[in-house]
Amino acid sequence: MIRASFALSATLSLLAVACGPTSPAMTTDDVTETSDGTTTTGTTDESTTTTDPTSGTTIEPTTIEPTTIEPTTIEPTTIEPTTGAPVCGDGVVEAGEICDDGNLDDTDACTSACVIAVCGDGLVQVGVEGCDDGNGDDNDECAQCQPASCGDGFVGPGETCDDGNLVDGDGCAANCIVELCGDGVVQADEACDDGNFEDTDECTNACTIASCGDGIVQTGIEECDDGNPIDGDACVNVCLLATCGDGVVHTGVEACDDGNDEDLDACSNTCQAATCSDGLANGGETDQDCGGPTCTPCSEGQVCEIDTDCQSGNCEAGTCGGVTLVVPDCAAANVDAAQVFTMVVQPKCGCHTGGSGGLTMTDAATVKANNVGVAATNADMNRVTAGDVDHSYFLYKILGQQNNVPGGGGSTMPLGGTLTDAQKCLLVNWVKSGAL
Repeated sequence: MIRASFALSATLSLLAVACGPTSPAMTTDDVTETSDGTTTTGTTDESTTTTDPTSGTTIEPTTIEPTTIEPTTIEPTTIEPTTGAPVCGDGVVEAGEICDDGNLDDTDACTSACVIAVCGDGLVQVGVEGCDDGNGDDNDECAQCQPASCGDGFVGPGETCDDGNLVDGDGCAANCIVELCGDGVVQADEACDDGNFEDTDECTNACTIASCGDGIVQTGIEECDDGNPIDGDACVNVCLLATCGDGVVHTGVEACDDGNDEDLDACSNTCQAATCSDGLANGGETDQDCGGPTCTPCSEGQVCEIDTDCQSGNCEAGTCGGVTLVVPDCAAANVDAAQVFTMVVQPKCGCHTGGSGGLTMTDAATVKANNVGVAATNADMNRVTAGDVDHSYFLYKILGQQNNVPGGGGSTMPLGGTLTDAQKCLLVNWVKSGAL
């Protein structure tokens, strides 16, 4: 169409020349392509009359009929593409290029290979990356294209941990070293951390406060620590070595431990229980191995507190008095051995005529011979002491007071029977009369 328009213009110019200078000026208004492919050019006469400047003759306008110009077919021109590889850096994104910023700067967003700069391509993008080591290892000196640093969340060179923060006490310290008991930092699960591995100070190697019973002897504080709750072993529950007087009975070693320095109470200062044969006046005894609630009564002259502390039943001013026989109210009378044999021994004590109990009384003579001045078998007293009823065990036996005599005891005489008051008074008066 461009070439057709050019041809049409040239034709119109030729027509104008042929008409001469007196022809009116023509203005091309329109070029119309008809439906059959021909081109019709329409012209309009701009003036109705024209005056010839040389002759002054008026020239009538001339009407020019439209001319039909046959269309000219113009063959399209094909431009062959230029052969050769795309040039990176020419500013044109060509085949095989992702970007082309017109330069070969490897530090901007588009590399010299015309690809988008990314972390891991080995090229440091200025203003975006601090480093780029070209690998995907975030635990080396370059992590996600930034220089490795404590707190970046990656365990880099020189770090044993990195939890992404710079907070101490959460398991990973602010210097990216794993927090352990002994590093001097008290962590959430530690009661203490003194930064050393001394197990005998106030903070153990388990980072717990030292205490009695933890099995560790705290220097200068504890004498022992056996780590158990048993209080009767060699180390008591206050972490002191068991000793006599600490108030705790050391099993298998001490019989008692009353925790005091009183040697005459129920537990001696050697932590042995008082007995009635240990040679000490202890355990509530009023005198050595006698008196008190557990031992036998004391003899005459020994220390007492109450009457029952004495064998005599007579405690006078803290001393056991002599045994006193409580006698019936008898009228005084002189009595001899013959009367005793006839009126008491024969009717009531026949067993002794045969020597029962080691006492033989077959007549008045044997009554005297086997009783007067003869020591009682068990009691600390003569059977009969002439003129002294209080020291005549024979009378204690028939009056039922034998237990008041030191060493005395047994049954009241006579066995299997009883004496009348008259018979008792007969025997009392016999002793008082001199046991003749």
